[in-house]
Amino acid sequence: MEVFEISGFKTGVDRSGVNFLQSSDAYQNIENGFIYRQVLQSRQGHGFFAPRLANQSRIYGIFEHTLPNGDKQLLATDANFLYKYNTGTGVFDQIPFGGSMAAYTGFNITNKSHYISGVSYPTATNNPRFVFTGAGITAIGTSSIFFYDGTDVKDFTNVADNPNYQTFALGPINRALYVLWFNERINFISPTINSIDYTQGILYSGIRTVSGNGDKFNVSGSGLFQADTFQDISGASILGQIIVLNLDRSNYTLEKTRDAFNPYFGRLVPGVLGTDAKYSAVSWNDSVKSLGKTGIITTDGRATLKNDNKIPLFTADDIDQISFDLTYGGFDRINNQFLWAYKISESDSDTQNAVLVYNYEENTWSVNDQRFSVYGQTDLGLNLSWDDIDETAGNDSWEFFDTTEEIWNKIGIGLAVQKTLAGDDYGFIYGLNEDFDDYYTNITAITQANPAVLTVSPSAFLAGDEVVIANVNGMVEINNLIDPYIVTASTNTSITINQDSTLFSAYTNGGNISKVINFKAETIPFNPYREQGARCFMSHIEFLVDVNGGFLEVDIYADEEQAPFKQNILILPSETTTKKREWITITVNEEANFFTIVMKQKSVNSQVKLTSMRLHTSIGGLTSG
Repeated sequence: MEVFEISGFKTGVDRSGVNFLQSSDAYQNIENGFIYRQVLQSRQGHGFFAPRLANQSRIYGIFEHTLPNGDKQLLATDANFLYKYNTGTGVFDQIPFGGSMAAYTGFNITNKSHYISGVSYPTATNNPRFVFTGAGITAIGTSSIFFYDGTDVKDFTNVADNPNYQTFALGPINRALYVLWFNERINFISPTINSIDYTQGILYSGIRTVSGNGDKFNVSGSGLFQADTFQDISGASILGQIIVLNLDRSNYTLEKTRDAFNPYFGRLVPGVLGTDAKYSAVSWNDSVKSLGKTGIITTDGRATLKNDNKIPLFTADDIDQISFDLTYGGFDRINNQFLWAYKISESDSDTQNAVLVYNYEENTWSVNDQRFSVYGQTDLGLNLSWDDIDETAGNDSWEFFDTTEEIWNKIGIGLAVQKTLAGDDYGFIYGLNEDFDDYYTNITAITQANPAVLTVSPSAFLAGDEVVIANVNGMVEINNLIDPYIVTASTNTSITINQDSTLFSAYTNGGNISKVINFKAETIPFNPYREQGARCFMSHIEFLVDVNGGFLEVDIYADEEQAPFKQNILILPSETTTKKREWITITVNEEANFFTIVMKQKSVNSQVKLTSMRLHTSIGGLTSG
């Protein structure tokens, strides 16, 4: 009998005769989970970072605004307004329009793919300022380029608001797809000038000086650089000392020169791979990754390569091609993951309804069923003291101590924790990797009816979600942690489930509802004796799981049959063990051309972690046709 181990501790072949397989190559599909340091685990959930934005509309950008003194602010934009996160109250405050924009009523963004680009760019006297623009922002006069000065949102191109501004020789600057602070100047990429779109252009100001040249586009050192290509710019990122421009069939780099009057040297990066999702580019370490309809690509400014050899047809088959431009890229620093929110192919949704995850350390891929529009990051947060721990605004979960989403040893250090944020279509901004709940919210009423209708705090549950209910008083029969309910209809404050509560006790108070995290991982077809033309006999499998990760169910398939020959085998650690991990064995005693093992868990309060899996096998009969 031989032992093959998919291990988090070791790779290679051990002298004891145990064969070790890398976790990164052992799984062909992972849903709502990931591999971290060779340990397979279900993903953590997400919770509200702050109360819902006042406008209650789609989030189009989340930005970390760095001030000249090094302080940071967290900004967010929705379909109409810019908001600033208030670290004292834990709420996003809506920023008013001021100056020449005092009568402006809102951005009025209607196209879901018209995201906003923004950058911290101080004034000539080094006062803080955040400049932002986007294709979908309604212009005031001719301009859709605005800035936040710490008090109001104003017009960047209006000299009444920005006295140092001087327009470009070709006419007024209307808008741009992207804005970057680079090479001592502000750069508007793919700008619209005098109502003409320069889709291969980069409009750059003069060098930023105390005389205000950094806001002028008609001085020496300013100008319009046009890339020598017929392709449109579909992404822009700073990568070290260069700007990487994603094109729709290749990539292009802007490199600094020593000539102040001609500050850029452009170079086309050879290749036939392009970017189609205009806000999918994510810059990290030494490369930029982005999504095209022909694949997921990575470029370091010198060469462009495909980055999806394990999922080569994903962008063509799994992402909706008509809504491809909805795709938005982000990065999770905690788990070393690139994140792309996208719309599933041929789904009924009109927005993103899944997330593609790439772990660059493990070279593994997974898909999450989260519904996000954009990503951002911050190390800001609400600093809680013990007196703040109650159900006040922004801390709903503290209504009951056993339902809190705060982590005990992190109370009071919210300002020190690096967080990955995500926005959605309803004005909610979430923190990722928080506890184990998705779309958690409190219940304030439940009807005795068929079907039962729950009144809840504002939330983003949708029809089809699997949910569990806990901590309800009065109507205790509705509490469930094992068999999820299905949401059949929902609004922001009411949820209908597939449960007849007519004969249940009357609701009195309390309770919360959470979306179930459906974890699933499927191994590649396994038979170590294929080269010998033989089948594989498997006697049993051992699983090394964390004892606090709840239960895990296992299905085993032979030869890609549609139904498993073993189904829903329970892997459940002992309640009395004092160990951190425990080996649990299931019997197989089956021979096949190859085996596929599927592990799954439905949970809102546990994160399963599988450190190792040992497959005990021996050579079987000759391979059958």
